[in-house]
Amino acid sequence: MSVVIFLILFLNISNFAYFDSSSHGTTAMEVLKLNTNPRCVSMGEACASDIDDASSIEINPANLVMIKRNSFFISHSEFFSDIKMENISYGRKLAKNVGSFGFSAKILNWGSIEETNDSAATLGSFSPKDVILTLGFANYITGLTKDIEERIVFGGTVKLISTRIKNSATTVSSDIALKFPYLFDRRFIISLVMQNLIGTIKIDKERYGITKVFRIATSTLVSKNITINSDIIMPEDSFLYLSLGLEEKINLSKISNIALRAGINTRNIKDLDGNRTINLGFGIKYINYKLDYSYSPFGDLGNIHRISISINF
Repeated sequence: MSVVIFLILFLNISNFAYFDSSSHGTTAMEVLKLNTNPRCVSMGEACASDIDDASSIEINPANLVMIKRNSFFISHSEFFSDIKMENISYGRKLAKNVGSFGFSAKILNWGSIEETNDSAATLGSFSPKDVILTLGFANYITGLTKDIEERIVFGGTVKLISTRIKNSATTVSSDIALKFPYLFDRRFIISLVMQNLIGTIKIDKERYGITKVFRIATSTLVSKNITINSDIIMPEDSFLYLSLGLEEKINLSKISNIALRAGINTRNIKDLDGNRTINLGFGIKYINYKLDYSYSPFGDLGNIHRISISINF
């Protein structure tokens, strides 16, 4: 029954989303759409069904159940114009068949901006900042007598969102997600994710809704070391776009490997000149330690670099 209710809610809310370019600027807090995980970004941001560390709390909270015991994740992103983003996440398995929980903090620093008056005289400077604190959980909702791969998983989050330009404003929001059982001899998985379902925030003198985002995500295990991911992403303030990613792992030993990744993303295909659809990256794993890097060209604006370290213990 809970699955049916979720699907009805997903379809109904999606019908009310604008999904067109004329909706740009009608919602707030773009930081909520920025992905902090280099592995995901290097695959075109297609990863909502294929992530098993603490960063899943921001992408698909249902995947918190994939954490074996404890997971710690930290990332740094370098944008253009001195814009930087930091993230730290932690997830923990509670007990067998009980589920998992996690929390994260994401901070976007916009750098220093010069303030001027109507006569272009400099009045000083200010440093805008966005902060998102997230608490999440995931649990099995069907078939505890079945194998884990045959169960439906529900995940959810509660988020405290704060933004500061010159004055501060706060709001709360939430995400919900479903991860369905594996199909085709456990080689295919699909997830549904609904992000930023509630919340409005007052910026200057206007109040804006938080940008809702809906995802239909799939992951296909082509072989033991090759994975193809595909996400259909539907933001409230623009037309839906497709993300497609490929990862190939090269085993160096029984305890280490290198992952090569590439992906495409059609989000900015009409908005920017220059290369802005292809993403590249790699990962290095040694025992329970992982280092991931992604490179994302962003048209004429420049390039974006992300790096992360994660530990599963």
